[in-house]
Order: sequence, then C-alpha cells, then structure tokens
Amino acid sequence: MSSTKRIAILVVVLALSNLGMRAVSHGRAVPLRQRLDTLPFEMGNWNGRNLPDLPEAEKKVLKADDYLTRVYLAPGKQIGLFVAYYTSQQSGDALHSPKNCLPGSGWQPVSSEVIRIPNGAVPGSYFIANHYLVQKDEMQQDVIYWYQANQRIFASEYWGKIYLVEDALTKNRTDGAIIRLTSFRSGKNDSQNFETMRQFAQQLSAALPQVLPN
Repeated sequence: MSSTKRIAILVVVLALSNLGMRAVSHGRAVPLRQRLDTLPFEMGNWNGRNLPDLPEAEKKVLKADDYLTRVYLAPGKQIGLFVAYYTSQQSGDALHSPKNCLPGSGWQPVSSEVIRIPNGAVPGSYFIANHYLVQKDEMQQDVIYWYQANQRIFASEYWGKIYLVEDALTKNRTDGAIIRLTSFRSGKNDSQNFETMRQFAQQLSAALPQVLPN
C-alpha cells in the first residue's frame, strides 16, 4: 500500500473516531462482569501473584476504570500480564497502544508481526494479536497484545477506531480492554519464549469472558 493511501485511511479513521466520540459524550458506561483481579491465579501449571499498584502519575495517564498487573510463574518461566478496561472510551480516556508506550520506556522494536492464537473460549477458532520483540541494551523481551471490545478480539488500532464508531452509533457503547503479555528472553535466540507466551495467551483467553462484558 502506498504512503498516500495509508495517510488517506488514517485521516478517515481519525475523522470517524472524532465523530464517534462526539456521539457518545454522554453515552452509557458498560461495567465489567467481575473485577479484573478475580481472574484465576492458577492457569494450567502457571501460578499468578499481583504486582504493586501503579504509581499515581501513571494511573492518571492511563485513566482506566479498572486495571490488573500480575505476574504468572511456572518452573523456569515468567510472564507479566497487564489488563486495562474502560467502561466508556471518551476524549482522553482511551486504549493506549504499547507500540507507542514501549519506546518511551527505552524499549526499541527489533521485529513485529501479527500472529494467530487459538481462542480458549471458542474451541476450534483463533484470534489475531500483535507480537513485538523489543530490546533495551542487551535485554530482549517478547510482547504480545490485543484488544477486546463488544465480543470482538482484534489487533489493529485502525480497526479498533472503526469498531468504536460503529458501536458508538449503533449501540451507544464504547467500552474496551487491552491485554498485554511480556516476558524476557534468556538469549537472543530464545524463540521458545514466544511459543510459551502464545500457549499462555490461549489459556488466558478462556478465562477473560469471566470478567469482560458481552
């Protein structure tokens, strides 16, 4: 796709997003089915523990209605989980893309791709997620993230804007969640780390319907 077409699509998406935000300036909030911290601590052979609350400054930037920071441990393995949920996305209170936040934390992208993950909640199906390999100094970590909103699971921020407008205008709802997994590699050729995370993401996807709204 040419750069001119990409810019044109971006302009259209941003215009639609602004229209949708204005349409729901007083839209209804959609609550979680349960608090995010009720997600199971045990998933397969993984055991989780909650991490400390985010600093107040970060929470003010995040502006989420609920969030979860947790680490899951298995023998010789560790995966960080972050989930943020918005009951209604309005101006300034919207999903934040990790690809924008990570460079600000000093992590630079090495590679990126869109991947398929088996959907644990719907056997025989899969969903699309983003996979980034990032690096800071000599450390590398895998990052997998995706979005969920109104029974949709998607990876694209652009499609997310389109869905946002559609749901705002037809259902008066703009709720949404971002799910992010992170895990350090033991070395630059540690591709198994990504496969381990993908398997964990499948297990996590089976549990998320317990907390996220339909």
